[in-house]
Amino acid sequence: MASMILPGLALVAGNTFPYTLLGLGAASLTAYAAHRQTPSYRLGRVEDEIIRTEKIRQHAEVNGARDQVQWMDYAKRLLDAKLSVSKIQTRLLKARSVKTWGEYLEKVKEILQSIDECAKEVKDIQTSILLAIEAERQRQLCEGIKEVRETIDATICSSMRHESTLTLRRRFESEAGNTFNGPSIV
Repeated sequence: MASMILPGLALVAGNTFPYTLLGLGAASLTAYAAHRQTPSYRLGRVEDEIIRTEKIRQHAEVNGARDQVQWMDYAKRLLDAKLSVSKIQTRLLKARSVKTWGEYLEKVKEILQSIDECAKEVKDIQTSILLAIEAERQRQLCEGIKEVRETIDATICSSMRHESTLTLRRRFESEAGNTFNGPSIV
């Protein structure tokens, strides 16, 4: 609806409303995009990913993860990432006290690189944890398949033995002239 009204308002001579509205929209979009690139925002995103990864790790560990050394290594790597985030936060706070604009920009550039490295490490940890979870899941599924196959084989074997026993009994009875007085199996 606004797309129909704005061109009509633009035709009115001296009407600056559509242009003001368009300018405000562009400024808002630019401010939003710029905010998403600030070190504080990006560092907050890394912290959120660390928390999410920690929850995944804890859930997997509680639900039957087998290799305790591996899960302890993931826990250590996540603690290392948390320490990196804390150190980056310290550097960010110290950058606020820099006197020159050029020096501030240089520090922020270095901080952003550190944030990117930390984010990559957290993503690697998360991927490793998810791969370990899937490997464990596949192992459990293979065990389940093996158990079902063994049950099927045992059932077939038992059924074949039972059928073989019945066949032998019938043959014995027919050869003995039906003189067998025991209970018959049907």
